[in-house]
Amino acid sequence: MPGDVTGQPPFDVALVSDMCVDLIMAGNVRPRFSQVEQIVDRYDLELGGSANIFACQMAKLGARTTLLGKIGADQFGEFALRKLQESGVDCSHVQVDPELRTGLGVTLAEPSDRAILTFLGSITAVPAAELPSRPASLCRHWQIASYFLLTQLRLAWREFLERAKNGGVTTSLDPNWDPDARWEGIESILPTIDVFLPNASEAIAITGEPDVLGAGRKLAERGPLVVIKRGEEGALAVHRARVWELDPAECDTGRIDPVDTVGAGDNFDAGFLRSWMLGADIDEGLR
Repeated sequence: MPGDVTGQPPFDVALVSDMCVDLIMAGNVRPRFSQVEQIVDRYDLELGGSANIFACQMAKLGARTTLLGKIGADQFGEFALRKLQESGVDCSHVQVDPELRTGLGVTLAEPSDRAILTFLGSITAVPAAELPSRPASLCRHWQIASYFLLTQLRLAWREFLERAKNGGVTTSLDPNWDPDARWEGIESILPTIDVFLPNASEAIAITGEPDVLGAGRKLAERGPLVVIKRGEEGALAVHRARVWELDPAECDTGRIDPVDTVGAGDNFDAGFLRSWMLGADIDEGLR
């Protein structure tokens, strides 16, 4: 898609969708087999996918945001598309594929932890050939979400990111968890990333460091601004020799009583990156 007459791209942010919906169940959710029936407290059907949640929040924060993705010709696909459009996300690059089933994540949520069962389907459906040849003609910033789930794109990211940076497009990466626990490929593309957004467990797993600060310093050696999400303990940012730390006590949360924390990290990514793209300092972005 060409930019407008001023030479600006049509979107502020673009990314590939890990297209799915989430069925979140809470209460007595730890399974017992042998045909034991359990009664749970509640369930919610929500738009899923790290990329989708991020895109919705970016759009709500005023960024022109578009997704590349595929959905199945099914009820879950219709639900996902409607939720994205209601949030203001451009879906002109989302294709309906009658041969696909839309991805599904079943989350069993306990107060301080969760287990996730995932059917991939449309999550992994975008091939490398569908990445834009000229990223700068599409967007100002490119975010990668669900690195380990987007299996068709892993080998293509480095060359694509180099093209993006050469065209003046800034880049960011939230790796999410590696289901195979191998953590391969991340460190090799970090020099092409401007902002790296793991959570504490991911940063430690990728680096092998015993603590979050050590992991942040090691990742920052590869070049990017590293922003580590620490849940109720706040957040940490490292760039070159400088460190920023956010204490949750510094934040006015308005006494929010969260229903659950599914997608909280993706919301953080959107808030931080929107602030960063608008030129705010790191402390403000973390808050």
